Amino acid sequence: MVSLAKKKEMREAKERQRAAANQKRQEEQLASALNTWNNQILPKWDAMRNHKKCRELWWLGLPSCVRGKIWKLAIGNDLNINKQLYTIMVQRSIEKLNEVNSESYEPACPSLPASQPEDNESTIDLIRLDVSRTFPHLCIFQKGGPYQDPLHHILGAYACYRPDVGYMQGMSFLAATLLLNMDESDAFACFANLLNRTTHQAFFTVNQPMMSAYYSTYEELLTANLPAVAKHLQELCVTPDMYILDWILTVFARSVPLDAAARIWDVYLRDGEEFLFRAAIGIVKMYCDVLTEQECTTTAAQFLTRLPDNMCTEALFTAIQAIRMTAAKRTFEQILQHHIKNIKHPT
Repeated sequence: MVSLAKKKEMREAKERQRAAANQKRQEEQLASALNTWNNQILPKWDAMRNHKKCRELWWLGLPSCVRGKIWKLAIGNDLNINKQLYTIMVQRSIEKLNEVNSESYEPACPSLPASQPEDNESTIDLIRLDVSRTFPHLCIFQKGGPYQDPLHHILGAYACYRPDVGYMQGMSFLAATLLLNMDESDAFACFANLLNRTTHQAFFTVNQPMMSAYYSTYEELLTANLPAVAKHLQELCVTPDMYILDWILTVFARSVPLDAAARIWDVYLRDGEEFLFRAAIGIVKMYCDVLTEQECTTTAAQFLTRLPDNMCTEALFTAIQAIRMTAAKRTFEQILQHHIKNIKHPT
């Protein structure tokens, strides 16, 4: 008994030593990465952003203390949004909300864009329904939380800035993710510019032809990378719109643990829309064994829409790294353009 106890104690001591050594190594790597970002990359951003060293470091994940700064640079501000414009839009959204309340307007369901009022500024009343549901485990966007008003302001301001788009479910997670990494006015500028990108425009304006082209592109690349899983999902009638819609709308912020989502955002802002679909296929690859065991549409779709909370970020990125974004010697962009052309001019 004494011998067994000593062996157990020695094993536990070795495990503690390994854990301590691993933590020390991670801290040293983080310090080194932070030094590189602050002293070598950020001061020469335009020259360094596409440099091999920068891209390799970027893939490993951005240090949290510079993440917001790098995201802001990567997103850019083609819309030339400034703090003054944001303040004006916030005030307009407050006035609009008061107007809506005085008219006893009953909001339509935010998940059904077709049922929204013609004046999409009125969708700001829908925001209150979603803000409290955003990252509830953090308890900072809910009533009384420090980020409740800033998140509400950003979403309301955007509905007034882009009344043709208004507010849709999913936007709150995008804005909240930005708010977690930068100040309010910068988050609004990044949010508006992000939603101006082709993919987000297609999905948030419910452009069905473009959405279909993206789904078809995803299916083709899924089949090229994971033919057995793709075939199984097709046999179960699990279509991309049943699960990747939310992944794309929120850039995975609602679907995967926050640390994994932040890493996905990092590389998405490095590589563009292609990485959204690469990450999606990576998730399917990571859980391919589970998915091939599913025997009905409902259970397979439910698994993909309610991914495990204990997802390992490193394992996910190992899976993503193995994904190749080519099929039949065509790139992602070539495949996408092919499907867009087929939708516009069907044979």
